[in-house]
Amino acid sequence: MDTLKTLPAIAAVSIAMALLLVPLASVAAGSISFTSPTSGASLKGSASYTISGSVSPTPTQADEVGIVVKNPASQIVDQDTATVTSGAFSYATAVGGTSSWTSGIYTITATDSFGATGTTTFTYTSSISPQYNVTAALIKIQQQLNQTLAQNAVLQKDLKGNETADQTSLTSITNSLSSMTTSLNSITSSLATITSNLNTLSTAVTGLQTSLTNIGNQISSMNTVVQGLGTQVTNAANEATTAANNASTVQTYVLVVAVLAAITLVLELAILVRKLS
Repeated sequence: MDTLKTLPAIAAVSIAMALLLVPLASVAAGSISFTSPTSGASLKGSASYTISGSVSPTPTQADEVGIVVKNPASQIVDQDTATVTSGAFSYATAVGGTSSWTSGIYTITATDSFGATGTTTFTYTSSISPQYNVTAALIKIQQQLNQTLAQNAVLQKDLKGNETADQTSLTSITNSLSSMTTSLNSITSSLATITSNLNTLSTAVTGLQTSLTNIGNQISSMNTVVQGLGTQVTNAANEATTAANNASTVQTYVLVVAVLAAITLVLELAILVRKLS
């Protein structure tokens, strides 16, 4: 039974520390009143009972109440938390079962997440011989099971939300990859077109270079022909000069012969005339 009491105690301490970190400025502190047990109620032995009450003013945000039960020696004999719904809370538990449950006046203190507090008392009469409170243990186990189930439901909800978010992210990534693939295919096609155009341009440049080479060869051939014609023209000019020189010599020779013939004729005439006289 002490072990069952220790587990809720640890949980309550953790929750109480968490409550200290909750901002209190947004909701003003109020008060807590108890409907059970009523002030001055008397309990004895090992019996189940409920700690219930309400928070005033009614909280407008999610709220929890931390409940602590102390014996006459101010030792904590029971503690846990209860969810506040529409301002009300309820916590089923039991008295007795351990040596800490001695006869006397017990104090119940409740504090919510926003600082509202309240206390009440009841009188407890211990049994002659403390007995293990099976009912209280079963109630505690049921409470812990309910708390575990609630936490599991929240965890499943969070996991489902995360799964949805992950699926959305995965879909977005898939769409992005598809878009990138389309862009890459477009770039590949453009590169292929550019490569084809470059090949065509390279072929055209090669053809142009061949044509220029042929034109250069033809110009070289023409230069050779022109140079040959120049040589022939020079030779013809030389031959013409030689012919002219030859013609001039012939003319001179003819003139000399004609002069000599004329002289000879004159001499013959002179001789003939002399003979006749």
